[in-house]
Amino acid sequence: MKKKYINIIVSLAAITIFTSCGNFLKETSQDEFEPKDVESYQQLLNGVGYGTTTTIDPLTHIMTDEVTGYAADSYSYTEEYLAYKDIYTWQSTMDATLQGKSLPKVTRSYQDLYSLIMTCNLVIDAVNNVDGTDDEKKQTMGEAKALRAYYYWYLVNLYAKPYNTAGTTPDRLAGVPIITSAEIKDDGPTRNTVAEVYTQICNDIEDACTLLDQEKSTTVSLFRINHNAAHLLASRIYLYMEKWDKVIEHVDACLTSAPSLCNFNTYTLSNTSSPDKANNNVISKSFPEVMFIGGFGGYEINRNGASLSCLSSELVNTFDATDLRKKMFFQAQGSWSTYPYLNAKHGISEQEYVWRTAELYLNRAEAYAMKFKAGDSGSGAKAVSDLNTLRKNRIAAASYTDYTLGTADELIAFVRAERRRELAMENPHRWFDLRRYGMASIRHLWVDAAGVHSYYTLKDGEAGWVLPIPAEALNLNTNLKQNELAPIRAAESE
Repeated sequence: MKKKYINIIVSLAAITIFTSCGNFLKETSQDEFEPKDVESYQQLLNGVGYGTTTTIDPLTHIMTDEVTGYAADSYSYTEEYLAYKDIYTWQSTMDATLQGKSLPKVTRSYQDLYSLIMTCNLVIDAVNNVDGTDDEKKQTMGEAKALRAYYYWYLVNLYAKPYNTAGTTPDRLAGVPIITSAEIKDDGPTRNTVAEVYTQICNDIEDACTLLDQEKSTTVSLFRINHNAAHLLASRIYLYMEKWDKVIEHVDACLTSAPSLCNFNTYTLSNTSSPDKANNNVISKSFPEVMFIGGFGGYEINRNGASLSCLSSELVNTFDATDLRKKMFFQAQGSWSTYPYLNAKHGISEQEYVWRTAELYLNRAEAYAMKFKAGDSGSGAKAVSDLNTLRKNRIAAASYTDYTLGTADELIAFVRAERRRELAMENPHRWFDLRRYGMASIRHLWVDAAGVHSYYTLKDGEAGWVLPIPAEALNLNTNLKQNELAPIRAAESE
């Protein structure tokens, strides 16, 4: 079969890269380009594989318990904003509704992630067979494998049930198709199991860690994955698989050279009066803890009211008065505003997400807490140590007191509460965490244009916890099976 990947992947690269990178690719035919060396493949990865113009998750933040409805101004009830209601209320019709309102970008995560994976596949398939040094090849291969692991981790947590779903095993759960070659085949792939997808993810991230550990580059920018970022991602993957010792192993490896925690007692935003307009917020290249920053935030559904949902006061009130994150993460609005808080984590940054040091402490604390619950008596104190290390950098010094060890269940609850606070409004953490915690019900308030209040409920473990596969993907691949779809969710009165 003829390989068709060049004109599909690299023609996209030609639009975004070829015109600005000189003789990066050599034209070989009307519709085909052939990269010449490792540097060319690295540029392809930088320009396309990292998805710097792609918002891979524009929607999960408005599906969580971090948002609520509010009485917006009458002019806000536009067709566009009303279309977002299907996402906010977990309707299985969300894809069709947004397509009908010319908002397809919001539900293109499935297609976009596979496009990014195909770029990674192209690099992985070829990079060892082109000109370049062994060090260059290891670096580029390591980055491509880490990215592919990340994209498959994202896909399987959006479009399949959690790895740890109660009452079954991951080998019995439908996952997503695994495609590891850049060659396009005539027959569309079928869905692999969740277990198979995670096996692929683990193989890729372990390879990436090995390759990038050999390089330990200090010159790779924050917009590319280095050895620290790869170990952080590995710890996150194993957290979802409940492989606690592997979580600890990768956090330990990362903390030997990861950035130090940022002390909020001494850290100042560049714009303290309007944190949402600062340039050194948590999700920015200037935040000291960041080891990788990626994605493009331009297509995210607006977090600050434009979707007819806004930050929940319940979330903001989980931060007490001594918690410095409250002012760092949120900006209180005046009485003139129809919603109470702005999300200030992004500031003016155009990037979508960051991987940062705080997550390492949270991942390891959870692993130790679970080992403590399983009977490892020494792990409780280790979990507490990680939690307090983070909290000392977040709580006002004059008011700080250590968290002390109680029961295992109390410790786990505190780890989860601290994780919710620290990672608030950073996709995809809360949605994915709620899924792996057991998919307990969520209730959302909806306020219509007439000011009438109603409620929508996502019930425990029901089909709405898994996103429907977009119709476009199903039409292109007749071997792809749709997820179970929940019935249309009806409004409930107060």
